[in-house]
Amino acid sequence: MNMPIEVKIIEVGPRDGLQNEPTNLSTDKKIALIHKLVESGFKEIEATSFVNPKWIPNLADAEEVIKAVRHLPATFFALVPNERGYNRAIQSGGGGVTFVLSATDSHCKKNLNSTTKESLNRLAPLVQRAQKDKVQYRASLSTVFGCPFDGNPGIERIVQIVGELKKMGFKRIGLCDTIGVANPVQVYTWMTKLKELYLDVEFELHFHDTYGRGLANVIAGLQAGVSSFDSSIGGLGGCPYAPGATGNISTEDLASLLAEMGIETEINHSKMLETSNVLREFIGKDLDSKIWRVNRASSSVHS
Repeated sequence: MNMPIEVKIIEVGPRDGLQNEPTNLSTDKKIALIHKLVESGFKEIEATSFVNPKWIPNLADAEEVIKAVRHLPATFFALVPNERGYNRAIQSGGGGVTFVLSATDSHCKKNLNSTTKESLNRLAPLVQRAQKDKVQYRASLSTVFGCPFDGNPGIERIVQIVGELKKMGFKRIGLCDTIGVANPVQVYTWMTKLKELYLDVEFELHFHDTYGRGLANVIAGLQAGVSSFDSSIGGLGGCPYAPGATGNISTEDLASLLAEMGIETEINHSKMLETSNVLREFIGKDLDSKIWRVNRASSSVHS
């Protein structure tokens, strides 16, 4: 099997994981969670989202969170949907922005109130600003492998959108399986083609585990030469604009799988599981992580 020596895990739990939780974490707990994630070895964390608090009330404290953690030894990305969100992100002093759009028009309209083409047009000046402001930036393209409204967008559409993003100046492009419908053959075939066409783009894959295919799709991505993945501590997550979408792949399960395969991630597993336990106390319910459950059962047997 063709496997990389090391893989980068971008932890998205504080943003993608918490945005959909029925109970909103206090700002202090969000900050404490991020501290624990940095202690666990994560170098890139999507910490929050600068969206209208009316739409995502759980992340209304975005400025406070970024200002409290920006001194820590990691790059903190914030998701921004538009110019207003970008301005807020820059003013808060965060080190990175994730620009978001969807591969399908229906999802893009529900999420951003614009078509995919309109979203691309709005992004171009913001990318130029990010370059001038010297912040790290990446694109996050939703509904790549399937959309709850428009179905499978097809590889040719994805190739076209990626080409537009690359022309705009994106060197990092995340492809998201928003509703968890991707399968390993699709992931391998599509990523092989995209990597052949765009040699100098760092592709990042973002899988949801709706149908239990998340880690199988990671293996397919690895085989196709992808070595950057988003994941969420505790398997938290979901999309408010994608009916039926469940959580992201669990960071604990992803890190454990990669370690067992001899792939380096720089994550301290014992500290990561301590972080998982803290998260479980914060949200008051068990986590959707197989490794966390095994560890908890083992701890109770030996205690």
